[in-house]
Amino acid sequence: MDSITLKAKKTMEKIHDSRTIKLNIFLSCVVIAVLVILSAPPAVADYNFDGVPFTDQLDGVKQGNVEGGVYVDGGHGIGPSPYSQSFNIPEGNVTWAKLYVGVWGGSEVKTGTVAVTFNGEELETLKLEGEADTNPNVYCSGHGVYWIVYDVTKNQATGSINAVVMTSGTIDGRVYGVVLVAVIEEKDGTDVPEVKYWINEGNVNLHGPGWCGIYGTNEEAAAEFDGTIDVDKFTAARLTTVYLAGSPGENDYLYFNDNKLCDGDNSDDIANSKQSFDFKTFDVINYIEKDNNEATFERGDEDYVHPVLAVLTVHGLESEEETSCVYLGANIIPAVSIEVTPDMLNFGTLASGQTSSEHTLKISNTGAYTVAVTTDVTDTADNLYINGLLLDSSIWNAYTTEITAGAAVDSVAVLDVPGSYSSLGAKEGRLVFWAQKA
Repeated sequence: MDSITLKAKKTMEKIHDSRTIKLNIFLSCVVIAVLVILSAPPAVADYNFDGVPFTDQLDGVKQGNVEGGVYVDGGHGIGPSPYSQSFNIPEGNVTWAKLYVGVWGGSEVKTGTVAVTFNGEELETLKLEGEADTNPNVYCSGHGVYWIVYDVTKNQATGSINAVVMTSGTIDGRVYGVVLVAVIEEKDGTDVPEVKYWINEGNVNLHGPGWCGIYGTNEEAAAEFDGTIDVDKFTAARLTTVYLAGSPGENDYLYFNDNKLCDGDNSDDIANSKQSFDFKTFDVINYIEKDNNEATFERGDEDYVHPVLAVLTVHGLESEEETSCVYLGANIIPAVSIEVTPDMLNFGTLASGQTSSEHTLKISNTGAYTVAVTTDVTDTADNLYINGLLLDSSIWNAYTTEITAGAAVDSVAVLDVPGSYSSLGAKEGRLVFWAQKA
């Protein structure tokens, strides 16, 4: 007999592979949980489950001083290939620039490629080989979370430009986000303050034990900003961080020199985007030390979260001019977003040929537009859910509905165990609700 449990993951959640037992995807998913112990593959080549190139810190790849500034921008959250991101780069001499691309592989054993066009230039197409990856420009950790690095200094891109990402292969292939970091020196004759900067990159997988508990935990990672600072010379300091695969409602923490940082009023859930991509900047001038400054990423109760970039800049005073600021704010909601509740459905104990009782799922449109909702199912249960999961009395792949903004619909889920089904024990599968603008 089968003991079968259905769990729902609310909102546009963080993305994980089926080996983690908990998969967060683009919008909202229902996870059918199983008590199956999976074995972790050995680390191969550059891949490491806990992090690359280090498991406990990001790698300091660039630091220095510039009479100009450091441009850091990107976004905008997970989406399908092809994925486009626009930038507006200040004029000047680009002395150093890297383009970062986050890709969800779906598993550390799936493979594929990524191709990027930046400012009209086709960059090198890179292979994404998961646990067998040896490419020095590819950081892969966890269950196929990729952070890919391109040196675009020679492009000397300024003004309004665009980056387009294409993925292919057996990988999931969705893109978390695209980020550009550029060190820009002002043109001759321009009187600008000095900026001191540090750029740290990598892909640390901060994670709990998971439902299987076979990977242990990885609780924190550091970003070190070595060297000395004349604290009297600089009047502003900003720390910019990028995370992949964070989840709203699962607390994580960020510290700078042991000072807990806040995102507005929020200090307990920094990686909290529904889009599985967090790009955040913090004012840290009050916490700057004379030497060896450090940021610390703490997992908290996040199941998985990947800090991948930390940029610290300290700025001199431009002039003796008196200034007055007007602070601006806005609440931006996702264009497309759904939530599925409740977060657990128990089909009970069933045998082959039996049908479970009905369970109601509420699908709420929390985005700005009317959405068309469809479903997908995967399982590791000998196709139990692929062949037996019904939605509103029909097989799951026939399901479709439209939901207007702010509205919700109910759908009835039933498990009809095929009469020929012979596998025994607790089984796992995933029911994924997809939404796109109608």
